[in-house]
Amino acid sequence: MATEAQAGVLAGPVSRPTFGLGRLKRFARRQPLGTASAVVIGLLVFAAVFADAPFMRTTDPKEFGSNILVPPSGEHWFGTNRNGQDLYSRVVYGARPSLMVGMATVLISVVGGTVLGLLAGYLGGVVDTVISRLSEVLLSFPAILFGLVVATWLGPGLKAVIIAISIIFTPVIMRIIRGAVLVERQRMYVDAARVIGCSEARLMFRHILPNIGPLVIVVASTTLPAAILAESALTFLGVGLPLGEPSWGNDLGPQARAYFNMAWWLAVFPGVALSLTVLAFNLLGDALRDELDPRLRGSGLGEG
Repeated sequence: MATEAQAGVLAGPVSRPTFGLGRLKRFARRQPLGTASAVVIGLLVFAAVFADAPFMRTTDPKEFGSNILVPPSGEHWFGTNRNGQDLYSRVVYGARPSLMVGMATVLISVVGGTVLGLLAGYLGGVVDTVISRLSEVLLSFPAILFGLVVATWLGPGLKAVIIAISIIFTPVIMRIIRGAVLVERQRMYVDAARVIGCSEARLMFRHILPNIGPLVIVVASTTLPAAILAESALTFLGVGLPLGEPSWGNDLGPQARAYFNMAWWLAVFPGVALSLTVLAFNLLGDALRDELDPRLRGSGLGEG
């Protein structure tokens, strides 16, 4: 009887991405925008992790001061807000909840959406019908409206925001993965694995999942900036993080918006931080897609 290794030979090598030094050098050479975006993201993570360090020159972002609506200066690099709080410190500390929401949402929604997509796409039948219909119900609601309802129901806070955004993105990711699995299950290596008696669970997670691994990575890289933007939108609307917490959404919210005409820095610095972060993650996601998608590599579209 054929072995599992022989079944793999029938299908050709499994497309598993590698990330050695040579691959990183090629990535840097072929994807300069992606590399620059990775550097920006690294600096953002560094600032968020070491926001309390003396060399970051931050102060307590919640501390009220007497210098109200002071423009950018040597003492207050990004100026102060209507409460006299140092805006530079609030922008730096505001990266923490944004990254936490983004990473937690990716972990929950990508893992959940991938598992559900594997089950729906491979098993089909009743399982596919139930999962697909439930996802369609969730997708029938406008995303921002659904997020508002869930976040309002759970109450303001980081946990509520993560849950609300994860529920929004999980069905979207499920449908993407399901489509890829429907294609993969028709390939020769799946038939070969069935012939040698491979279990359904092993076939899904040991054979099909590695072949859609690059797609999962790309989906994760594009979900993270969307989650960061969704967190800022919910906080901006007053149902995200509690009022007063350092957050880019709070600093762009209604209470700050009343002062934008007289204090331009209130909108510029949090807005630039949010826009730059989302842009960096999107460009990195595009670069990863070009590098990891074997169809793009084969056609030459992923070059340069």
